[in-house]
Amino acid sequence: MKKIVICGVVFTLFMAVASFAYYHVRGDQEASSALGQPAQQTTAAPAPRATGRRELLNNEVRGIYITSWTAGIKRFYTLIDMVKNSDLNAVVIDIKDCTGKVGYDSKVPLVAEIGAHEKRIRDLDAILKYCRENNIQTIARIAVFQDPVLATARPALAIGSKKGGVWKDRKGLSWVDPASKVVWEYNVALAKEAAARGFDEVQFDYVRFPTDGKLKALHYPVYKGDIPKYEVIRDFFRFVDKELKPVNVLVSADIFGLTVMAEDDMNIGQRIEDIADYVDYICPMIYPSHFPSGHLGLKAPGMHPYQIIYDSCMRGLKRLEGKRAKMRPWLQDFKLAGPYDKPMILAQIQAARDAKAFGFTMWNARNVYTTEAYIGKFPPANPHPPLFDRLNAELSRKSQPRPQPTAAPAEAGNRTGRGEDGRRRSYTPRFESLLSEEINLSAISSIMAFEKGVMSPGSF
Repeated sequence: MKKIVICGVVFTLFMAVASFAYYHVRGDQEASSALGQPAQQTTAAPAPRATGRRELLNNEVRGIYITSWTAGIKRFYTLIDMVKNSDLNAVVIDIKDCTGKVGYDSKVPLVAEIGAHEKRIRDLDAILKYCRENNIQTIARIAVFQDPVLATARPALAIGSKKGGVWKDRKGLSWVDPASKVVWEYNVALAKEAAARGFDEVQFDYVRFPTDGKLKALHYPVYKGDIPKYEVIRDFFRFVDKELKPVNVLVSADIFGLTVMAEDDMNIGQRIEDIADYVDYICPMIYPSHFPSGHLGLKAPGMHPYQIIYDSCMRGLKRLEGKRAKMRPWLQDFKLAGPYDKPMILAQIQAARDAKAFGFTMWNARNVYTTEAYIGKFPPANPHPPLFDRLNAELSRKSQPRPQPTAAPAEAGNRTGRGEDGRRRSYTPRFESLLSEEINLSAISSIMAFEKGVMSPGSF
């Protein structure tokens, strides 16, 4: 009798423990499902992202840009509501911008050591959670080599002036040496932290050498000019790929729009082919308003958004053939060189889709978007784009191996090209204004004046 009682007690305790474990796990599963996360098979903490990197890679990103300042105020949720009620599905959020300030509560040691933190995003976890609950993909944008905070705090890493002190560009901002492994490690540490916090993708911007200011006065503490600049940028992305491969996060690179047609690295170190095997997305900034008069034979390229975007995407995609990266261009939603209303925005989206780019992101530096342009479904790709035959024939004729630069000049100088009349012309690149990450309205007149004659696309 005593044995039966003991067995009964043991059985009851066993069932109680089993029931507790079952409902505890079930509760975790249901909670995870409610957040759009995969059900957990154990009681371990749920993963921060709803889907894996490979699955996200197959999603067409249709996004907008949001500054770290906007991400810290109520207007962030207004923008998210716009995304929710439209055909958009992603947001690009600054976590370190071109001022060098880190806008969230980073635990990366160097952030505190150099005083890089500035309280902008008040609750990063909350906004990422809100995006996740609304099936909105999140992309962390990191400005890499334009970093006045790091340059000031660590002068040994900064691009210096031959006259002494830290060199500054035309906007008064300082840079760090693109060849510095310390700089690489700092930015990759931020990228890893962004992934751990729950971002789906990390996007690297300002990954290049300086383009404006007194370039002849530059002095690099690490880069010695013994290898081409494009090899430095390639090696940075190779390092990024190696470090982030074990991390469940996508990687993208913002590059100048002119890279889709330039035959060299434009003395800034950016060539599509050198980057494309180390990232998931190449994101050229092909804003129509930023192309000079005469581009594609157009007097006012900004008034022809479809033609500019389609041509740029097709040229970029040709260079990505056989490469890992997909193309996801930056498009324009700001009033410059045209009204850029709903028809002009949709024309860009139509062009990107017709060219078979994989998604797009819209840029407005102030985060003031043309809401009506995004309501409803975006236009599907045209099976017979009007410009395809002519442009495809041209690109097929030009599909020869690109010449390899044999030197790595220390300063940018005059470049030469042939106009449509066949005559050689020289011009000084003004790339910071022409296709810059930050819109510099005061420089627009000089942007349009840099090219005096009409140039064919291959001359850039």
